[in-house]
Amino acid sequence: MKVSGLFANNRADACCLCGSTQDLTGEHKVKASALKAEFGADRMVIGRSDDSSAARSAQGPKSKAFHFAARVCGVCNSTRTQPADLEFDRFNQTARQLLEDGRVPSDVFSDPRYIVGSEPYLNVFRYFAKLMCCHLADVGGPRPQPIANFAMGLTKANLIWLSVDEDWTYKRYSAVAGPQQYAAHGGLVIYAKKRTGQPSGFHSTLTFGRVRYTFYFRMLFVARRELRRKYPVFNDWCRAQGRLATATPLSQSELLMLGLVSDEAT
Repeated sequence: MKVSGLFANNRADACCLCGSTQDLTGEHKVKASALKAEFGADRMVIGRSDDSSAARSAQGPKSKAFHFAARVCGVCNSTRTQPADLEFDRFNQTARQLLEDGRVPSDVFSDPRYIVGSEPYLNVFRYFAKLMCCHLADVGGPRPQPIANFAMGLTKANLIWLSVDEDWTYKRYSAVAGPQQYAAHGGLVIYAKKRTGQPSGFHSTLTFGRVRYTFYFRMLFVARRELRRKYPVFNDWCRAQGRLATATPLSQSELLMLGLVSDEAT
C-alpha cells in the first residue's frame, strides 16, 4: 500500500520499504546473481579498498556477509521489487558487454530498451531506490516515502539519479595486477549544506567488475525541513558526520573512489 508523506520511521523489526513486520528477510548490498556472474564458483574475500583491515573469506554469493542489517518483507522482496531486480541484471550485462567491446558503459542508456520513462528504464532506477532505502535504514535514518513507493513500483515518480562508468579503483588495481574479479559498494555518503551542515542528499556506489554505478538523491527544502523537525536525532547525526568531513577532508583518491569527482583529468 502506498503511503503518503515524505518520511516515515524505520524499525529494525519492519520492512524498510513498506513497514510490514511479516515474513522479514535480508537484502543484499551486492546482488547475489551479479556476484555469481562475476565470480562463478571461485573463492571470494571481503576487504576494504584502503587496506585498513585484513580481508576475510566469504562463503558464497548468498553469504549473509553481503546483507544489509535492514530488513525487507517477503512481499516486497519476491513480488514488488522482483521486476527491478531482474531488469538490473539485464542492464548490468549490457553495460559490461559495452566495456568489453571497447565502448563506454554509459552507452547502455542509448539502448532502445531503456528509453526514458519506459518500464525497463524505471525498473533499473527502482533497483537503486531500494538500495538507497536499505542504506538509510542501516544507519538509523527514516524511510524516504516517495523513494520507497517508487522502489515498490507504486509510482513512476523517480527521484534517483544514476551514472554508469568504469570503476576508478578497479582501473588502479588492474593496471598493476592485471584483470581481476571484483565487486564493491560505496556505503552511504551524506551531502550537506556548506553553511549550516544540514543534510541535503545521500549518495552511494555499486561496482561489478569494471562497471560502477553511482546513484544518489537530493532533498528539496520541504524534505530538509521535515527531516530537521521530525527526525532531529538522525539529522544531528548527519550534521556531525559533515563536521567530521570538514575537519578531515577526503583525499582526491577517496573522492575518485566514491564517484564524487570525475577521473577524466587524471
